[in-house]
Amino acid sequence: MTQKLDFQKMSRKELRTYVLNHREDEEALRIYMDRMHNDPGVIRQIGGLNEADLKFLEQAIAKQVKDP
Repeated sequence: MTQKLDFQKMSRKELRTYVLNHREDEEALRIYMDRMHNDPGVIRQIGGLNEADLKFLEQAIAKQVKDP
């Protein structure tokens, strides 16, 4: 009998490594995705960025840094 892993106690890096090596483990993937979704330090990108998008983001970041 295999001991069940406690994914909640794994670091994000450990869990990512586990998910990459055990792609069939849907529970681990769900927990990893939930963590990524709820982590405010993770930047998510949908689609590609063009030059206008990059310029807009640079301006928004500069404004945020200037006027926190």
